[in-house]
Parts: sequence; C-alpha cells; structure tokens
Amino acid sequence: MKKLLCLIFSVLFITAANAASDPLQSCLQKISTNDSAWKSGITNIFGNSDLDDTIVEQNKAKIYLLLTERFKDLCGAELIQIAKTSGERARIDFTHKNKSYAFDFCLEKIFDNLGLQMGILVINRRDLYPTKVLKLSEIPKKQKFFTDECSDWTIFDNLDDDSAVNVAGQSVFTEYGGSKEEFFLDFAEGDNRRAFPGLVIKDKTGSSEEEIVSYANIKTAVQRTEQFANQLKNGPCSQKGLSVYLVALNVQQTPVNTSDNHDLSASVVAVSGAATGGIVGGVMGISAVATWMGLAGAAATAVPIAGWVVGGVLVAAGGIVALWPQKITDIQQVMILDGPFDL
Repeated sequence: MKKLLCLIFSVLFITAANAASDPLQSCLQKISTNDSAWKSGITNIFGNSDLDDTIVEQNKAKIYLLLTERFKDLCGAELIQIAKTSGERARIDFTHKNKSYAFDFCLEKIFDNLGLQMGILVINRRDLYPTKVLKLSEIPKKQKFFTDECSDWTIFDNLDDDSAVNVAGQSVFTEYGGSKEEFFLDFAEGDNRRAFPGLVIKDKTGSSEEEIVSYANIKTAVQRTEQFANQLKNGPCSQKGLSVYLVALNVQQTPVNTSDNHDLSASVVAVSGAATGGIVGGVMGISAVATWMGLAGAAATAVPIAGWVVGGVLVAAGGIVALWPQKITDIQQVMILDGPFDL
C-alpha cells in the first residue's frame, strides 16, 4: 500500500498506480521511474527519516524546488500540453527507504517557478512552430506588417482606442489594467521598435510608460494567448495573413562547455543570491549581470532544439536586469511555444 503525502496537511492511502495516459503522467513517470537526480534529491532532503505529513510540510519548499528542476530538465517538450490539459493538482509516486510513497502537489506552483518569461506575438508569419527560434534579423526592417485599424501606427499621438488590438487587450489582459490601459503591437526594426516586432505592448494611460505584456505562469500565458487570438478573429486583424503565438522572451543559446545542467544550476543559485545584494531600485550592477548571464542559461528549461534553452534573465536597455513586471527590453530573439492561431 502506498502512502500519499499531501503538501496540504493530510494523509491518504491509495493502491492504484498512475497511468501514463496524458502528457502530465508521462512527465511524472519519467521523473519517478528513471531519474537519478530525483531519487538522490529525495535522499538529500529527507536522509534516513520515515515520511509523514509533518516532515513533508517542513520540507515543502525543497520538494517544490526539486520538482521544478526535474520538470525543467525532463519535460520541456510537454510543458505547453501539460498546461493545456492538466488540473490544479498532480501526484508523483516514489520510494524512500524501500517504502512506497506519493506526493500530492499543487501544479500551479510548478508553473509559477519555472523561470519562463512569456509574451504574445502577432506577426505576418503562419509557418512558425513550437521550438522555432525567431530572430530579429529574420524580420524585414521598416515594414508595416499590420494595418492601422488592427493596431495603431501613431502611438506618440494618443493611441487609437478603437484599434482591434487595443479593444482585445483591454478585454483580455486584466492583469495589466484591462480597460484602464491601452495596448498595441510593437513595430519593426527601423520603424520605432520598442522590444521585438509584433509583441503586445501596454501603454500606460496618462504617461509615457510602456511595458511588455508578459507572463511567468505557463497556464495563464496559454489561456491569455488563446483568448487574445479569439478576440482578434473576424475583425480588422483578420484576413491579413497574421497569426498569434505564445513566445518565450528569455531564450538564450546554451553556454559552451557546460555538459551538466543540473550541477551548474547550484552555481547559478549561489551567484544570483550573491548578486541580489547589488540590486538597488530594481537595477543590478553591470558586472554582476555579466556573471549571472554567463551562467543563467544552464539552469533554464531544456527545450528539444540543439543549442538553446529558455529561462534565466533578460538584460534591459542600458545593461540592467529586467525584473517583473517586464519593462521595455531589447530582445534579439524569441522562441515559439504555442501557435499559430491564425487570424
């Protein structure tokens, strides 16, 4: 009989094993069945102790950190489908000291802790696909790839309230003020680009402040992308060859000579923890940024494309670390995570 250890104060007993019938269960079985890092992580957390809800609750933060690391390393390809199809909670089976246990955990915490920074892209490309890295250099300069009715061209002169992107953004992006703020698509290089062509940008009403509409939680990001695309259908953005994509903003090339992501992640934690002391008003010293960025990619979420990872931090214009909420940042490439949602 397997003892179910809930990260919410209760113990249950179960006899049925999870079946790998969906992306989440496939991911969990990869972790619990074949992953030596998961097994050693459990041993490192609990030592020789028998497990009950009390000791699990005391080590809850460590368990979630370990789970998040294993999701990153083993389930990068399934994360979007997991976000689309899973419920709020999940269960992972494991053994410790030759006894069978299972953790019942909040999947939402995993989504929050993965370190992804995601934005919503609208562009005149329908041939993009998940894991495709779209570089700024691939997008023609000084082009108008959406109409003025779809998204306003003259942001500096009172953004058009009736543009389709603004109307849809005010309806969908409640986390960014909804109807109290205004929204537009970023422009091409050489045409007043802010961050990356086609990204949805919030224009704060009554000020010159702008920021990228971005999300850290995969499930929320997937939902907002689909809602936004649905709002844009059958309007001024339709029938123009445009598609909507969910994209990772903090995609980076894998650092060279780093063959062991798991071991290096400990170094990243140490460096980022030390560097945090240098943050003043949300700005980190440039020397600390250089050190942190040199390692950040290795602790990020693995993706099934050679040479690239998603995670770490973004460096904003002027060389400062971009912290949440995401301000305007010079982005040279994004990775497609979901889509296309054709308009």
